[in-house]
Amino acid sequence: MLPLLQKLLDILVPEEGRLGKLLSLEPALAYRLLPKSNLNQRGILALFDYQNKMVRLLVRAVKFKNNPQARRLAADFLYEGFVDLASDTSLFEGSTPILIPVPMSKGEKKSRGYNQCEELAREIQKISGDQIQVEYNLLQKIRNTDRQVHLTKEERIKNLKNCMQVFDPEGILKNKNIILLDDIHTTGSTFLEARRALLAAYAHSVSGLFLAH
Repeated sequence: MLPLLQKLLDILVPEEGRLGKLLSLEPALAYRLLPKSNLNQRGILALFDYQNKMVRLLVRAVKFKNNPQARRLAADFLYEGFVDLASDTSLFEGSTPILIPVPMSKGEKKSRGYNQCEELAREIQKISGDQIQVEYNLLQKIRNTDRQVHLTKEERIKNLKNCMQVFDPEGILKNKNIILLDDIHTTGSTFLEARRALLAAYAHSVSGLFLAH
């Protein structure tokens, strides 16, 4: 599309209208239309390219507006991603993984009013017919951290260092395969910190599932 025409459409069609058109599509068609992420890292699956405007609208509607339609569509996509990751894990490791949403600190969750990753996990669990084991409280973020958006990779790692901890007195995660759920993969620093905490609690493996990169 010509840049001038795209700018004109951006002015004439509000973000809500463009998002509404996406949400009106069947999930399979919407999935085909959204540009895919080119992230290629073992054990990490990011579905869409965050540089695309429609992908950003979808992510923001889930992350900042807790839009139920956007959350359901995103969960449809992520459920298929979970199945793909779980199939690979089950093939090589012999057990179905546990899904764990990336946690917020108590202060961060109170400020926003919800944790979008937990909301997505609940939708995924519904889609599965409660066949997916989801653990919401075992991985916890034990302190507030600065917003990551303007930090360098090195600053992000320092900002998140030792901010997560597993509380698992019953040993639910021991020797289990984990799929960690988050909305956006940027530098991977959040994933690495969560992975560190989970492996320290004797999880067998930790993979990452992201809506966008």
